Amino acid sequence: MRRTVKSILCLVLAIVMLASMGAIAFADNEKSSSYDYEKYMCIGDSIAAGCALTKDGSETYFDQNSENYAYVYSEAYIYLGHNYAVVPKAYHTLVADALGAELLQCARSGMRGVELRYWLEGVFNDYDETCSWDNTYFDVDANGFTLEDLDAFNAYINYPEKIKEADVISINIGSNDVFSFTFGVVLKQLTADTSDPTLNEIKAYFESTGNLGVAFGKLVDTYQSMGKIADLLSVLLDTLNTTYNQYEENYNAIMEKIYELNPDAVVINVGVFNPLRYVRFNSENDTDISFIANGIVNKMNNLLKNYQSKYNNCHYADVTETETYYQSYDDPLFWQYFTLKVHPTIAGHQYMAQQILNVIPKTLPFEDVKAGDWCFDDVLYCYENGLMKGVTETAFDPNATMTRGMVATVLYRMAGSPDVSGMSHPFKDLAAGRYCTDAVIWAYNTGVIQGYSDNTFKPDQLITREQLTTMIYRYACLNGYADPADKNSLALLKFVDRGSVSEFAKPAMRWAVANGIVNGKTAVKLVPQGDATRAQCATMLARFDRLIKAE
Repeated sequence: MRRTVKSILCLVLAIVMLASMGAIAFADNEKSSSYDYEKYMCIGDSIAAGCALTKDGSETYFDQNSENYAYVYSEAYIYLGHNYAVVPKAYHTLVADALGAELLQCARSGMRGVELRYWLEGVFNDYDETCSWDNTYFDVDANGFTLEDLDAFNAYINYPEKIKEADVISINIGSNDVFSFTFGVVLKQLTADTSDPTLNEIKAYFESTGNLGVAFGKLVDTYQSMGKIADLLSVLLDTLNTTYNQYEENYNAIMEKIYELNPDAVVINVGVFNPLRYVRFNSENDTDISFIANGIVNKMNNLLKNYQSKYNNCHYADVTETETYYQSYDDPLFWQYFTLKVHPTIAGHQYMAQQILNVIPKTLPFEDVKAGDWCFDDVLYCYENGLMKGVTETAFDPNATMTRGMVATVLYRMAGSPDVSGMSHPFKDLAAGRYCTDAVIWAYNTGVIQGYSDNTFKPDQLITREQLTTMIYRYACLNGYADPADKNSLALLKFVDRGSVSEFAKPAMRWAVANGIVNGKTAVKLVPQGDATRAQCATMLARFDRLIKAE
């Protein structure tokens, strides 16, 4: 039977219900200096579990030839995500590696909010508490298990205890709650007529094979041939609305329970992506039909995003641009491969991991600089980019003052610590082998510093705000980031103490204020003669470095 465009659109709508979505991603192997988390817990469904990734790490092979079908679905070739395995290229591994954290892999194919809520608080709030089919619950792959089986899973993982242990928790559930389970419920309802042999065959096919996608495809064909596609859509949409409401209710309970168990946890709600983004009618028709699914995808993502305003340590990872596999509805085995091909490609996994990492709060090893401190972002920037270090492994000492030698060293690092062999200097107070000796030599020879008339540099003298600004300005001029001819004559007018700026420092102060590198200690005071603290130095250096990198 040749499908009409109308039936294809109906089928596309059905695909929306089936799509397994989630997040998988990217990371480096070495521990980043930007994070200080010990344990990362990954909760999720088949995508979080690494389903459809190959065992050898290569890109998944999906040419949809019938002779390859059994091999592609074999445990020897891909991960199916049912055994809590750690998958090397799944986002759970990539994120854990980037964080330098121990991985608590707690994702499993078919997981829904229904199961997670049950594991956390013992409440089984399902669409139909008598379960999907003949009093046995079936997940998306029709793996039949009862509540006793769920208890066994929780005994193995112990979700509440893992949540208590975790510093970072990512949650990727919802696709099976809203999409896949809708398919199962509709299939159950519309094959209940035992007098229809075709519907009985579909039910028997699902029970014997567990392939929900193929069974639903057969159901669409049957209802199309019967002229009852509108009936199918009516049940489909009603069920979708009910399952979404159930999903929202369960997710609310899950979030509340997680923060009850671990109030300090950083929770990342991983969004859903549009499963139709890479689906086409046929190989010649490249029409983008993803708009059909946008409504429900946006509704789910808005729910996940809104938790950020309710919980302090909660963040939303937008993964809407995730790459999955192209697939065409006219492929003869479209339904057989559909549930695999809506999973991310390797590039999709890398992208999603990066999106998760982008919203995980960065940390510093310093006990005296915390998130929320006025200087945190700038100290973090300097630390990440190697511009400044701590005074010890665990202390930055933000309120300590800086010396002239320290600032010369910071600018020297920013320049890449060039070789100073063969360079000379006039400073009688600069001993060989000191931490700042090479930096001062470099700074003198490049014009970043000038020293004093008595041939001293005074490396241990506390540096003032105007001296710090001047050294940064000269470095900027040296590298073409500032123009000495640009006077910025109006830049200092708003400061009542502008007259206390030394003559040598006026060009630097004008430039720094005009470019947002110096904002003043208050709205109307520069305090140019005041000592510069390490936090102020970090702020100015970070602003300057961002400025030059933006050009």
